[in-house]
Amino acid sequence: MLIYSLNIVNFGSAIWSSTMRGDTLCRSLFSGLLLLSCAVQANNMELASQVQALWQANDYAAAKALLTPLVTKQSKDAQLLALLGRTEAGLQQMERAEALLEKAVKYDANNADYQHWYATTSCNLASSASMFSALGYAKRCKKAYETALKLAPENPRSYIALGSFLAQAPGIAGGDKDKAQALAQQLKQLDEVQGWLLQLRLTEFSDDEAFTQFLAEAKPLQQRPEAYFQRAMQLTAQESYPAAITLLQQAIQQPAVDDDAKASIAESHYQLARCAVLSKTAISEGIAAMQHYLQLAPNADRLDWAKFRLAQLYLLSDQTDKAKALTQPLLASTNDDKLKAELKKIL
Repeated sequence: MLIYSLNIVNFGSAIWSSTMRGDTLCRSLFSGLLLLSCAVQANNMELASQVQALWQANDYAAAKALLTPLVTKQSKDAQLLALLGRTEAGLQQMERAEALLEKAVKYDANNADYQHWYATTSCNLASSASMFSALGYAKRCKKAYETALKLAPENPRSYIALGSFLAQAPGIAGGDKDKAQALAQQLKQLDEVQGWLLQLRLTEFSDDEAFTQFLAEAKPLQQRPEAYFQRAMQLTAQESYPAAITLLQQAIQQPAVDDDAKASIAESHYQLARCAVLSKTAISEGIAAMQHYLQLAPNADRLDWAKFRLAQLYLLSDQTDKAKALTQPLLASTNDDKLKAELKKIL
């Protein structure tokens, strides 16, 4: 849910004429400015709704085309700057996104959405920056997430974002696992499911027994996919692919009760297929999982890799014609050098 800032027309001291004519003129001026302010607000809200719809359709290019003509170097409209910044982030233009969002929070520091988006882009930049630059990005990330939480203490997103940062960042960059756990406990009081999901993100299971114990305590997660998915990914990192596939199948079988669950189930389909490729087992299950994943219309970069994994599975099942039908057009169209190298190995 977007939080929109209002453009309020402020008037200083006004000299009202004692004559009826002067009084009518000033009232007309006031009414005209008020109507103009309302019109600007309505137009901004309508524009924001259009942009948000494009985000939901994963059409960030169209959102950028809509917003770019409205934003100049001199723009001080926090909402326009924030919308374009969030759009640039969707296009993976993180440096451009951060610059725009930094301006947005400068002109409207009390908007939780803008602070959250600014923090997220800073965190993304920190993950790929040099050590010196990463510390700066991380500090900005933490400060903005803390501000977003203060501005929207009723929003689970703020706890999740800050808690995840505190758990993952090193101490020198502001990380603090104890504070992250405390946020998870606070969030349980506000939203039990989201509180347990945050605690799940903070948990590294030492073995299957630890996972079973966690799930027994986390009753709200027992009929959700996230815990099964997370444990499966830990097993994948240990190359325990058959066990990971079993857990991914359990994740897929859980109900898609909300967007978080849907995202985990979709990713479970992809990862099941990947595990099938790496382990050369459960090939038919892997093919079915990836075919389902492709029906979900993933973004372009992930789409190419999904097709490649499906082609690998077709080769493992001696369906060479189906594999070639995927790989040959993919090699001609992809701009991903790593994917090109992998494709050449199987062509």
